[in-house]
Amino acid sequence: ALLADPGLMSTKTRRGIVAALAAGALSLTLAPSAFADVINPDTPEIGVPEATAGEANLYRIADEDRILTAIKASKSGKWGDIAERDWNRWECGAGFFGGSPDGRFTLQPAGTVAQFDVWDFGTRELVQITCEVETYMTTTAGNMDIIVARADDYPDALAAAPLADVLDAPILLNPTGALDGGVKAEIARLANLAGPRGLVRVHLLGGTNALSAAVENEIDTIANVDGTLRYQGIDRYETAVNIAGVTVGVYGIESGAGLKDVNGYITTGINFPDALAAGAAAANNDGVVLLTAGTELDRRGFTEDFLVNLRDWVADGLFANTSENFAVGGPSAQAVADYDIRVAASYVGADRYETAAITATETFDDPEFMAIVSGENFADALVGSGFIANADGPLLLTRNAFLSPVTADYLMANVDDGDTIIVFGGKASVSPKVSADVQDVLDDLFALPEW
Repeated sequence: ALLADPGLMSTKTRRGIVAALAAGALSLTLAPSAFADVINPDTPEIGVPEATAGEANLYRIADEDRILTAIKASKSGKWGDIAERDWNRWECGAGFFGGSPDGRFTLQPAGTVAQFDVWDFGTRELVQITCEVETYMTTTAGNMDIIVARADDYPDALAAAPLADVLDAPILLNPTGALDGGVKAEIARLANLAGPRGLVRVHLLGGTNALSAAVENEIDTIANVDGTLRYQGIDRYETAVNIAGVTVGVYGIESGAGLKDVNGYITTGINFPDALAAGAAAANNDGVVLLTAGTELDRRGFTEDFLVNLRDWVADGLFANTSENFAVGGPSAQAVADYDIRVAASYVGADRYETAAITATETFDDPEFMAIVSGENFADALVGSGFIANADGPLLLTRNAFLSPVTADYLMANVDDGDTIIVFGGKASVSPKVSADVQDVLDDLFALPEW
């Protein structure tokens, strides 16, 4: 869990500042599913945390390149269904005793004290000794899923955020031809957390033209990795549909809605920004990401077939979820209109930045975590999309050189005491000025009132 600073009092003027100040010091524990125990503060490029203002926390996850940034994001999160186990054993002190439990492992909790009648080889008589249970070591065990996407192109990964959410999985980036050494080490680290009895699966996005067979084969050799799963199609549109089907049909979304009842977030597959913002929203609303070919449906009809197969009637009391479709971005909104596909809403802004802000506003009710990623470079944005989907928060976009005004406006309207904003990416993706601009927003938002 991330712990807010217990020594700071709320100074937010726009949401009941007088009542908040009167309440005194606050201490909040923020623990969304699969989120970070600690944001990794070690980055050679930009210090983390970049800034803290009031009781909103601003962090940056960045490293020298996109692959290392993805690894850092993975190390910053708590993933999978992993639990700690204490291995306890009896400690009885020095002596040579026959029948002593000293050093034996036990299920008794640490701190348990008991007396034992044992044979003292020195005095050759029975004596009573006192032993206490102590924790010998703590290990982790459970199941772990890891997603690996191509580092230099985005089409096969556009639908990944809802899958990352249901799997509680990080997204790692890797070159096409061979397994990167750092990626291999991170997969090994995560697999080790699951232990030899856990189930560890690595999910590859795209065919062998995206991640080669050599990458897959080397992953299979990593200790504790039970196997790799590959999601691919003849094109990006079928790949998205296949990821959507597995997300709902195999792993299941939180509400329990089935493959026929899932919500479709329809967005262009020609570019990445709308799709990544849609992915975080879909993960929060029993949804999956489906792609259009810009303002057209894909020519092979994969997206349309998926939509047609959704349940188009609902018997009240029998089905828990009514399927709804949402268009995210101008191109997909035009596509669904031209092809007479009914949607519950279309989220369309003047540009990608406003579209992401509108999608966040319409989808999320008082989020505690928000991610800000580049609207110009996909790689760090892709990692941030999966990360924030696990934290049940929106994905906001920014220009590289400065914080986009519509994103600043969203923060002003939605950041509350104790919320956390995470900026993803190094200087080539999101400049240091973006973090400085976010800090300025928070400074203004949490400024002490003039009495």
